[in-house]
Amino acid sequence: MRKALVLGLLTLGTLVMFGCSDDGGTGGYAMRRNNAPPPAGTPEEHGDDAEDEDKNDPTNPNADTTPPPPGGTGTTTGNFGIALANNTPAVDLGDKIEIDVTVDAKNGFKGDVDVTATGLPAGATAAPLKISVTGATATGKLAISADVTAVPSAAGQSSALTITAKSGTATATAPANFKINPRVKLTIPLNIDALRAAQTMYRDEWGTAFGATPTPLKTQAGNPISVVVFNADSKQHIIHGENGFAHGSTTAGNEIKPNAYEMTNGQPRVRNLNPGVNARGYPHDGAQGVGASFRISVQAVQ
Repeated sequence: MRKALVLGLLTLGTLVMFGCSDDGGTGGYAMRRNNAPPPAGTPEEHGDDAEDEDKNDPTNPNADTTPPPPGGTGTTTGNFGIALANNTPAVDLGDKIEIDVTVDAKNGFKGDVDVTATGLPAGATAAPLKISVTGATATGKLAISADVTAVPSAAGQSSALTITAKSGTATATAPANFKINPRVKLTIPLNIDALRAAQTMYRDEWGTAFGATPTPLKTQAGNPISVVVFNADSKQHIIHGENGFAHGSTTAGNEIKPNAYEMTNGQPRVRNLNPGVNARGYPHDGAQGVGASFRISVQAVQ
């Protein structure tokens, strides 16, 4: 009888030790393993991923590599040629990159040159660019964006681009190899405490792919999407993570600082999400529980 009582107390002590209250410290502890977060304002225990807090996932090298240089040198006209400052551009999901395009005038050419990019993969777009040439050279920035739901380039793969400059009937081209990195930045919204006060569970302020009606991210098997967290708020936060999104560190001093990335060992913390993940999370502080939470779904490319 005494042994049973001691074991019961030890078990209770273990539950309390690892419990995680998100009601501002006023609630108790609950064991939850269902598919939906609890109602706003209720406590929530660390998920099974809590043991991974304050650790980086194994890296996905494809999130950081650039494509190989393109072959060929492009074409020129009697009026101008073009050069690219970066012919191996790579962009993260939901982000953009700007490439300096320089027009070299010949034979006294002056005028407007329209620059376009062809060969972009689905989900990537190039903004229209017009460069006005008034001297020997002129430079503009070609912006290429990737939707957050675009399919990232598989490991070792890239898209061959042709950058074309045109003025009237004269054209010049330059080749480039382009890559979409399997990486995305999840941003803690500004003034998130005010958003949480509304007690709406999922908010588009994290990005529409992570909010009320999320669109799944897609990637290939073996090419996980690397997620980094940026805190755009004016106060520090900890991310509560579940279902494949590892919990943020609860160690004092390791909170995500204002206007900064979540860090681990001096580097931005990375979580790699494979196809099949249906993750969720929310700030692990304040009195509104799971209000203003996010969710991330990752599916395999068909």
